[in-house]
Amino acid sequence: MSPLLISYQASDPLAQSFKLHIQGLTEDNWDFPAIAFSPVPVKIAFKGRSANRWRRQQRRKIRQSRQVLIVISQNTWQSEWVDWEVATAAAEDKQLLAAKLDAPFMAPLALVEAQPQWIDPFDPQALSLRHI
Repeated sequence: MSPLLISYQASDPLAQSFKLHIQGLTEDNWDFPAIAFSPVPVKIAFKGRSANRWRRQQRRKIRQSRQVLIVISQNTWQSEWVDWEVATAAAEDKQLLAAKLDAPFMAPLALVEAQPQWIDPFDPQALSLRHI
């Protein structure tokens, strides 16, 4: 069980950089929670043939976590996958966290309506067990 599931846009270079940054922090700090990463699919159509398999896998990951962090990057605001993840996390009664990688990025409406706990993605203590 991973206490924290991080959902991010794998196609976004800034989100990839954030992932590498977090991986480095988890290796260097014992008090970081166990983290699982979940890249939002870019090449899988939301209503496509492969979508059901991805949804099942993602639902399992969400159920196994205590918290879901939605990383907001350039294309997150218009992703049906992100809306689905937010709705699924809420239905599973998971704590929802959100972090913007850059100020001008728009948050998805479903995420704003879910009223997540907003965190600073570049503050290591915001992701430590002591603060989440």
